[in-house]
Amino acid sequence: MIQAIRVRSQTPRYRWRIVAGGGLLLAVVHTLLLHRLKLGDFTPDLYSVFALYLGLFASRQGRYVPCLVLGLIRDFFSIGLIGSYGVLFSLLHKAAGRARGKLDPDKLLNVFIMCLIGTFLVNFGYHGMLVISGYGIGWSRALVRCASIAAASAPVAVLVYPLAHMCLHRLGVGRAGGYWNI
Repeated sequence: MIQAIRVRSQTPRYRWRIVAGGGLLLAVVHTLLLHRLKLGDFTPDLYSVFALYLGLFASRQGRYVPCLVLGLIRDFFSIGLIGSYGVLFSLLHKAAGRARGKLDPDKLLNVFIMCLIGTFLVNFGYHGMLVISGYGIGWSRALVRCASIAAASAPVAVLVYPLAHMCLHRLGVGRAGGYWNI
């Protein structure tokens, strides 16, 4: 108990290096790797997977602003509406916090379900914002596209989250009550 209080009271370790470095690394991976694979609509949304990870596992003080910053990084590297992913990732962090209370995020089946739903909602919300601005692709096409992106992202989260846990543990980042001190 005392160790849990001590870990929560410490200042976050590596938060901005992880968020900014991860956001820039994801931009490079999306641009250089995923674009060249030509997977079509079945391309994983790595930004949403990372934002969901922050929403599920970051400390209570380290969820909102990192998700917002990650969304703004994605907005900067996308051609879409500025600020839209910032808003959507902020909402994703709220939904992830609520889902964490009902589902254990350390179980891989729950991670799969949460990533499937969260990624679908983020991408569908982005499409809704595009429709409002007059650049939408049609609702039926958007449903299929968002569902295929979510179906590609959920297995990635199941593979990447344990690796992220291992990397944070090796960096010496404290974990108390299931939350990483980032």
